[in-house]
Amino acid sequence: MLHRHGGTIMETYQVSVMVPPPFRVRRLRWVFGDGGIYVLCHSCRYQVRKDFPYCLRCGTQRKKARVDQFDAPQLRRPGSTGTSVAMVTKDAFTIGRSSGNDLKLDHPSVSREHARIVRESGSYYLEDLGSLNGIRVDSGQGPQDAERIRGGKARLHDGSVVFVGDVALIFEQPRTAAIGSKTMVRPAGATMLAPAQELISPADALADEHAPPEPLSATPRKRSGWALKQVPDDRGRLEWALSNTRTGAYLSLDERQVFVWNQIDGRSTTRDLLFAYLEEYGELALPRIEQALRMFASVDLVAGLPGQRSTEELSFWRRAGRATLNALLRMEISVKGLDGLIERGYRRFGWWFFTRPAIALLALVVPAGLVAFWFDRDKYKLLDTAGAGPWGGAIVLIVFFAACTVHEMAHAMAVKSYGRRVNRGGFMMMMGMPFAFVDTSDMWLGSRWSRVVVALSGPLVTAEIAGGLAVGAWYTHSPIAGAILFQIAFALYLNTLYNFNPLMPLDGYMALSDAMRFPRLREESRAYFTRGLWRDLRRRKLPTLKQWGMTLYGLCAILGTYGFIALGILAWNGRIGKFVHKSVPDPWAHMIIVAGIGVVLFPVWYGYFKALTRLLRRLGDKRQRRVRQAPAKA
Repeated sequence: MLHRHGGTIMETYQVSVMVPPPFRVRRLRWVFGDGGIYVLCHSCRYQVRKDFPYCLRCGTQRKKARVDQFDAPQLRRPGSTGTSVAMVTKDAFTIGRSSGNDLKLDHPSVSREHARIVRESGSYYLEDLGSLNGIRVDSGQGPQDAERIRGGKARLHDGSVVFVGDVALIFEQPRTAAIGSKTMVRPAGATMLAPAQELISPADALADEHAPPEPLSATPRKRSGWALKQVPDDRGRLEWALSNTRTGAYLSLDERQVFVWNQIDGRSTTRDLLFAYLEEYGELALPRIEQALRMFASVDLVAGLPGQRSTEELSFWRRAGRATLNALLRMEISVKGLDGLIERGYRRFGWWFFTRPAIALLALVVPAGLVAFWFDRDKYKLLDTAGAGPWGGAIVLIVFFAACTVHEMAHAMAVKSYGRRVNRGGFMMMMGMPFAFVDTSDMWLGSRWSRVVVALSGPLVTAEIAGGLAVGAWYTHSPIAGAILFQIAFALYLNTLYNFNPLMPLDGYMALSDAMRFPRLREESRAYFTRGLWRDLRRRKLPTLKQWGMTLYGLCAILGTYGFIALGILAWNGRIGKFVHKSVPDPWAHMIIVAGIGVVLFPVWYGYFKALTRLLRRLGDKRQRRVRQAPAKA
């Protein structure tokens, strides 16, 4: 898994480099996950937390869960606050116009005894009591597609919109800090901008060079296409994830940043945000508000800030240059729209991977494969297919890349088991090396332990495949088949070790950083080693134990990065060097090789180029200030 950070922007890729169990299982639903054990819902096959009694997707009650030990579901009017929530506290909760009902709805379309909510067979149902206008339950396609029911009943799930007569109600499972809040979504196209006559266009404001926009008078506006969710946290803190659903970028927010986000309504100026923040938290924190606004703008979720220019305002050449730079920095070929295909695969067979037999199989095959591989080392030689020739090498490559595909599918199936989206997948270049990836950044709306499970699923499955091949190599009596299986197992074991490497932004690093609650472990450790440690030593301040650990990790991460760069240079020089030297004379051949490696490693050296540019700019600014101050002193 590759993890990219830019400030607080989080973008996650599962990068490769579960095999289904060989038997069919039914109604075996225990799996490992957050805080111990998850249960697969036997109705929809998605994971249900053990600290919650119902599946949030279909409303099915978790097996062996006692309902009276948990908060009951809720009914509320759309758009209402918590004060208007009606609690469903009984096995039969009646709704009607008369005062004897548990929920009284004074509306002419509602009968005196209209409907009731009952719990049976492990789920909740809305049942019509022979009313005149019946009931409807929104199936997710919109209220116009909800079928009217008279004298029947319909199953309820979390977020179901029910219509008692013409009165809309929302049926919800109450959230806890461990589960997180419901995701608030503003789809693309559903704008939140204020009417045009009430706003000043940033382009018009920037047109007059003599009248730049006043920062406090700027009117920030939300762009459409975002999702906001309180993510589960086991430390009692409020943490939020804000997503740009158009680009897939994510932000990690605290409670105060979420407050600023909620205050942006397209009419309030920065000054209004400042006073709202003062009223809420008792401090005038303009730098904090400006930082939050810049952070929202960095993922293209806020417009109207001073100096901000939209893409449409740039010239053709500036837009082309920006697109070329982004392509060189990302270097990927991705396919969108994979979520539906992966969803169908999970519903049909993927959920089997998360049953107790599948996990038991993983726990048995991995150590058995390591033992078999240890004994195979004397029986077979590395890089020797025992006379299989080119066909043996081709089989090794084909099976290896097939295993890498299964590796990525394991990541994708783990994401789907938590009910989250797989945005896209494809191939990318990282430090000059090719990788396949599955974009799992939607897991930032889940808990940290769910991200650990997703990160480890790929390399563990790769180790399971390698173990099975190693056992096969030990068991077979054919020297050619055994040698081929041994070579594939060796390659997959190397791949597993590489993915578990915590020094590079891969699966092992992601699992480690989430387990330690340290999402920017590499960046902060490298920054402390290069700057903070020496600053503390100059001040004669002894680093803490945590800072010494960050120093050690930062040093190892820097050495690992340079080692990876050197490996990439050697690999690409070996791949293209011979071909170029045969086709082009020597002076030009070296230039072509250097240019090719420079393009392949562009994301690496471009970061150092930007840092050097910033340093030179700061030195130039200091020199100009000294020149301006010299006449004043004279």
